[in-house]
Amino acid sequence: MARSEMLHAYDSAKSKGFKRSVRTDHGRVAEAEFRKWLTTFLPKKYGVTSGYIISQGTPKDEFLVHYDVIIYEQLEAPILWVDENPDYSEQGRSLAIPVEYVRGVIEVKSAFNKTTSTDAINHLAKLKPLMQKIDLPQQPIKLYLPKEFFCATVFFELRKEQEKDFAVLDTLLNGTDLRGFYGGFILRSETLDEYYSGKLSIVLEGENQGNNNKSLFFWSYSKSKKLKEDLYCKILLNHCESYFSQFAFDIIALLKGTYHPSIISSLYGMGTTDGEKGSVVSIQYYNIEDYKKWEEGNYQYMQALINSPDEKEQ
Repeated sequence: MARSEMLHAYDSAKSKGFKRSVRTDHGRVAEAEFRKWLTTFLPKKYGVTSGYIISQGTPKDEFLVHYDVIIYEQLEAPILWVDENPDYSEQGRSLAIPVEYVRGVIEVKSAFNKTTSTDAINHLAKLKPLMQKIDLPQQPIKLYLPKEFFCATVFFELRKEQEKDFAVLDTLLNGTDLRGFYGGFILRSETLDEYYSGKLSIVLEGENQGNNNKSLFFWSYSKSKKLKEDLYCKILLNHCESYFSQFAFDIIALLKGTYHPSIISSLYGMGTTDGEKGSVVSIQYYNIEDYKKWEEGNYQYMQALINSPDEKEQ
């Protein structure tokens, strides 16, 4: 319901925007709706705002960067100042938060494409001066983002026209240079089931295995980036009905410092409507021939396992 409400507000703003020469309101609505949902969902010890991150080590004449979504320790953090427009709702206010109380930053964009993805990563990269070190616990004056800090990207939709634009995944690779980079999330993909969402994950490999991309609406990989000898990383985009709820509980795990990319953060984030359709397993394939190959391969594997000498002994 939360996802549907965000998308409904976004679609309404986008529809109204088609009648105007400058179409930017749906992007602002996307940011505000995401902040509104996150404020409702997160434990009340965390605050959610747009605004600025202030470090005592930042030169006073340096241009301050405005971020779409800042998650901070609401019960502990002083608010250094408030930029408030009387025409905005509470979700439109911009607060200035001291760096040591900031726990996460999320950049929100309307559509997933090379331009918006590049802009999001470049904007997060402006946090690098605040990521260079981690303050010691006993240090009285804090200058850097906390150890548990994370950053991420959120896109409201992947449109059909971008289906073969695999280079968009490559733009997210620069995010792997950032401390605490989670990856990203896409609320809706145009040609998929209405409940499906996309997850942009960081995948580690022991070698450069290339990719065989067919569509961004199926499993798709970026190019490989070498991290060190025998270690590469890629960005993986795939889609699933439960990804939005998984993303929600991943955020809580990231804030608590318990997140692990290979472990489900919470069983509250699992479950699909496939059971209502007579199946408890959701399997997505690019075309029916791929599905048939999977079935055949899986059958042969199970037969070989059953007939193996070791299996018979057991």
